[in-house]
Amino acid sequence: MLSAQHSSVAFAWGHPKSVDLGITTGVLILLLWLSLATTNPLETVWSLLLLWISVKIFWWQGYPPILVYALLMPWLEVHFNVFEANFYRVSLDDLFPSGTGRKTFWIASTGYLAVLGGLHLGLKSLKHRIQPAKEFLQSEALCFNQLRIVQALIVFRLLEGLLSQVIPWGSSLRQLVTYFGGIGLSFSLLLALHFFLTKKRPWLFFSVFVFDLVTSFYSYFGSWKGPVIILIIGAAISIRKITVRQVVIYSPLLIGVLFFTLIWQAIKPEYRAFLSQNERGQVIRVNQSDALQKFVDLSGEAIRMDEMERQVIFGDTFRRIGYLEYYSDAVNKVPERIPHEHGNLLIENLSFVLIPRFLNADKGVKNDRLKVEKYTSYNFGKNSFSSFSLGHYCEAYIDWGWGGSLVQLLLYGLLGAFLVKATYRRCKTLNAVLMLSILFCVINPWGTMQQDFITMFGRVTWNTLCQLFIFYPVYKWLNSFLKAQSSREHIKLDVLPSH
Repeated sequence: MLSAQHSSVAFAWGHPKSVDLGITTGVLILLLWLSLATTNPLETVWSLLLLWISVKIFWWQGYPPILVYALLMPWLEVHFNVFEANFYRVSLDDLFPSGTGRKTFWIASTGYLAVLGGLHLGLKSLKHRIQPAKEFLQSEALCFNQLRIVQALIVFRLLEGLLSQVIPWGSSLRQLVTYFGGIGLSFSLLLALHFFLTKKRPWLFFSVFVFDLVTSFYSYFGSWKGPVIILIIGAAISIRKITVRQVVIYSPLLIGVLFFTLIWQAIKPEYRAFLSQNERGQVIRVNQSDALQKFVDLSGEAIRMDEMERQVIFGDTFRRIGYLEYYSDAVNKVPERIPHEHGNLLIENLSFVLIPRFLNADKGVKNDRLKVEKYTSYNFGKNSFSSFSLGHYCEAYIDWGWGGSLVQLLLYGLLGAFLVKATYRRCKTLNAVLMLSILFCVINPWGTMQQDFITMFGRVTWNTLCQLFIFYPVYKWLNSFLKAQSSREHIKLDVLPSH
């Protein structure tokens, strides 16, 4: 039934049974069989099964691939050290100096399962409405003018740069500038979703992508991952079957991601030193053209590395993706030498995030390095400019132990479900493709294991407030501005769930 006056939309979702599981089931069985020959067979099989379950529930049964991405990142952070151990043919206990790698893996992995369960439990009531049918999304995308999307993207990026110049670091308004960048992030995904749903002007989309990718190398933290993630999520929105053809088409993209990851790990220390001109601190002291030329030169050197140097880079990459090193050392130290905090760490974190400094003069300065040194055996000296974090999974363990941490992480999964529901309810009158783009911006800070609780919860809280309330009038205006001039009045579809 069509209803132009209907103010909200009930989304149809595709038949789960329509998904071709033949190739994926065969690949899974093959991988599980091969896993039995690894150094850590039980942990490898378990990791692959959890990945299978995550994708099966949060993509193939009608959820948007945005949620798959939000779960894929913590899955990698928790489980990738298993593949590192298998690569070096050592046990998880031998992988880390603490000797508690295997125990830490199971604590962290069951924590991930608790998050997975909490998210699924919290979204059960929206199960039949959360992912629009592909045909509906295509019709929604066609209601938007692609050229206007690009124009809006350029304008908001210019505004973000201008605000960054006008509002200095240390200002009480600086956080608003940071989260204002979420509008540009939403529109980057909107452009990708629009292209992959309509296939309009591929030259325009890939021109923007290449520009974003090249300019992202002018970054201290390797921002090139952002455009690549946008590309992957955009491509995944229209995939309802995993076939040999899909694997062949998207394999170059995955290989490209691996290539850039290895290149970045190889050149990161020297490139960062060049950007900062050997100053201490995460600053950039060179212009963009010089930085990009240095990036190209260092990348060429990395490609010509010998076998021994490549092995070192592989090891560094494994360790950077997996994030159990500090966690393992904390498990070794807590509760043997430091007792569990029984919620004190959680209370301190929440008060730091939620109580403004003018109400708490003794709030102090956030220092992740000191927290890592307290609960582990690592000592970083005076190098306060590097990035250190226990990760909020680990902090939950420090507070409550294994069992208690599962309860906290189950609640964390429910928090993710709340973010999804809040986005859908707040944005229900917007174009469905724009709403999915906003959802990505809202859920993105939630999808992590390695960020400490203060960073994660602070970003989730204030980013959600900004995107769904402070900046919502902007999204609402843009929803009208982006409509194709030649299209008729925007029509919502009231479609019952498919069975």
